[in-house]
Amino acid sequence: MVKRFLYITLMLLSGSLYGQYLEIGPYLGGAYYVGDLNPSKHFYMVSPVYGGIIRCNFTTRWVGRINFMFGTVSGDDLKTKAVENRNLNFESSIFEISLQGEVNFLPYHTGSWSQFFSPYIFGGIGAFTMNPTGIVNGEKLTLRELGTEGQLSGTHPDKEPYGLTQICFPFGIGFRVSFWKNFCAGFEWGLRKTFTDYLDDCSTTYYLDSETADFTNITYLASDPTANHKPGMQRGTSENKDWYSFFGLTLTYKINLFKKSDCNKFSTPDWGF
Repeated sequence: MVKRFLYITLMLLSGSLYGQYLEIGPYLGGAYYVGDLNPSKHFYMVSPVYGGIIRCNFTTRWVGRINFMFGTVSGDDLKTKAVENRNLNFESSIFEISLQGEVNFLPYHTGSWSQFFSPYIFGGIGAFTMNPTGIVNGEKLTLRELGTEGQLSGTHPDKEPYGLTQICFPFGIGFRVSFWKNFCAGFEWGLRKTFTDYLDDCSTTYYLDSETADFTNITYLASDPTANHKPGMQRGTSENKDWYSFFGLTLTYKINLFKKSDCNKFSTPDWGF
């Protein structure tokens, strides 16, 4: 009985190992943001994004992966008309690294004739860096260094400069298809849930008085470009955190972790590929 149990265990293990493989390749697509300067429009003000993916296919259903992504997101009140008479704008470069899991709706294996395509969902956790800048009077400014909501004024101890490294939860949907022997092409759309409201440098209230502030100073104009607000007036909506999205094409190359001859002398189950 013990020998039979060990035999079955080794046979199943050898088949499982044989099914595992890596996929490595580039990611090319677009990025956009949803927040105070763009409350609801998806696929608006899209900028290029590029990166790389490393996948480990554990089974025909379950996949783990690491993403490395570089992109830019932006927003502009004059284009989105999110808030009249505010006239804020921003652009922020983003570098993201994330660990994600994928679940195939259908059995899939790169190189298979019978299991060569599947839609899938994905989700995970990641970290990203940001650095919002804005154009004021034709000059590009790094907004965090200006303390546009009073973070550096000394009169608002409850407001501190926001961090430029943040946590995110990526999730989304995709579709993949195998072609040739070792290649997989796919398309996916993913959103990033963040825990910052300063991706766009806009979150709470104004801190300058338009009647007394020196709005010939470009620093003041970065905070209130229209120069017509009072301290405490709403500048953004801090209850709703900012989001960003990456969508695009993937092309990965399959690298087998185990050759069938390396598993062992036991015969392997028929996994359908």
